[in-house]
Amino acid sequence: MLLTTLLTFSIQYVSIDIKIRDIEMKLESADDIIINSPNRQPTHHLPNRAPPTSIQLIKQVTVGSRPTAVCHYKGYTYVGCTSGAVDRIDEGGQVTPSFIKLTTRVTGVIVYEDRLYTLRHGGGETPYTVYEHDLTGQQLHSWNHGDRGNNNSAGALAVINNELIIADRTNKRFTIYTLTGEHVRDVPCDLISNHHLTICQAEDNSILIASCSTKPELYRVNLTTADIEWRSDRMSHPIGVLMHSKEYALVTSCNSTTQVKMWTLNAESGKRA
Repeated sequence: MLLTTLLTFSIQYVSIDIKIRDIEMKLESADDIIINSPNRQPTHHLPNRAPPTSIQLIKQVTVGSRPTAVCHYKGYTYVGCTSGAVDRIDEGGQVTPSFIKLTTRVTGVIVYEDRLYTLRHGGGETPYTVYEHDLTGQQLHSWNHGDRGNNNSAGALAVINNELIIADRTNKRFTIYTLTGEHVRDVPCDLISNHHLTICQAEDNSILIASCSTKPELYRVNLTTADIEWRSDRMSHPIGVLMHSKEYALVTSCNSTTQVKMWTLNAESGKRA
């Protein structure tokens, strides 16, 4: 799972050393959360597990250019880079550089059912493009995505119920595609900003969004109703969000290259874990 990848590898690139340093686990206060649907019932019973309290750096590797997105699948870690490459890392830390190589910056990587999807930006007002490859690196499909926002997004796509969900910051919505690129529908979301944005699946019909903009926010969107189920604007510069099991969301925030914090939230309620 993605959590294992993030806790196992500190990924670097050749010209600048990118490391995870001094990460502090910090619990979000319930007072910082706005619950938009206070009468909403949990969709499933969550086991009473303790939240994670620490992480450990085990290994660090070097990739070919600045990493922008990471995904783990069946023993391999796929790293999207600014150069347009997707590097592949095996469980021993061996890097296959440019396992997939295109010319545009990678802003998202996800692997599902032996298919690797990348979201790429060509710069300026060029629309984003989605590429589908198999796990040998062979390109299968590609299609244009309407977002023309800046290229600072990292991880603005997810797969839920055999559909690909991609943030469209320009039009303030999430666009849902089939796995081969056919448009299914759009989910409006006024909270989307034209800045750095990361999403992940919360459950079968919801996603979590970390938005690092002039008004940084973390929020949960129901893709069926388009409701904002809860939101928090108390974290400074949230730059990443992922799930730990079905219960907890781990949110990374960063004020500078040396001040990185990880927050632990109950993904169902948004309250302190």
